[in-house]
Amino acid sequence: MNIIKSAFKRVSVSDIEELFKIDASSYLKSRIRALNLEYHEISQAEHDKLLTMIVKSLTEGNLIRAGEERRDEWEDGWRENLGFLRTGQDISEAIIPKYFNKYNVVRWDRRFIQPISENFERSSLAIIVDYIADTYFRHFSSIYEFGCGTGHNLFSMRSVNTTAKLHGLDWATSSQEIIESMRSYGVDGNIFGINFDYFHPNLELNLEGEAGVFTVASLEQIGKRWDKFIDFLIIKKPQICVHIEPVSELLDENVLLDYMSIEYFKKRNYLSGFLAGLREFEKMNRIEIIDERRTYIGSLFIEGYSIVVWRPL
Repeated sequence: MNIIKSAFKRVSVSDIEELFKIDASSYLKSRIRALNLEYHEISQAEHDKLLTMIVKSLTEGNLIRAGEERRDEWEDGWRENLGFLRTGQDISEAIIPKYFNKYNVVRWDRRFIQPISENFERSSLAIIVDYIADTYFRHFSSIYEFGCGTGHNLFSMRSVNTTAKLHGLDWATSSQEIIESMRSYGVDGNIFGINFDYFHPNLELNLEGEAGVFTVASLEQIGKRWDKFIDFLIIKKPQICVHIEPVSELLDENVLLDYMSIEYFKKRNYLSGFLAGLREFEKMNRIEIIDERRTYIGSLFIEGYSIVVWRPL
């Protein structure tokens, strides 16, 4: 798509503070500035073309639905990354999932923008992960990422917590092979892979020490079947649970881009009813919800990076 370009803009600390509704720490400010993210605004005509593309995908496209039956696809996807790692490709690139940056357009503050900087979408998500790492994970002795894939998000945790034992959990065995390879290659000597299935949680798995749990765009794959995982966490009682996921309850269906995002969640069978369920658990005094936060950052089709923070009681 040929997009008429305006003068470029650069993502600033104040931009992120406004989007997230936070006062950024000195650490987060340094991470934002280091990324040096630049983009163009796009014209209304191009904006309308993108809306039309999304509508056609929703009404005409055969969108692949998330679910348990896609296990083999995720296994194959992470095995591709494992191959890159074993051929000696730079670790920082070898472990990056290949689903980023399919379209050179992202959602930003309820509009579309066109990135100039390479890997803009991946980097903007990294800012969100850096924010939760800095805010919640500095002092735990063990950190668990469920649905970790290649484990790349765990390195954001390592940046703020040099001593924690890092655990990457995923249902794909290729994920554990990646993480074990990183340890054997000397990338991180205190990182470990564990097989874990959201649909069938292993109740014999115990969380070590003072433990923090997080997920990044992985719960989205289980649709309405999140209840067993939440029961698992309530039983295991980590100190904190943080999720960066598509959360329809935080979007406004009366705003067109939000509405289309919600409809895309439905078509793809993405995470559904999750925050509403947590709110019910809170009413029953089983958990405490600490934060519910939109980031206003997303990909072409969805705003999928909202933040929910809670802890078992």
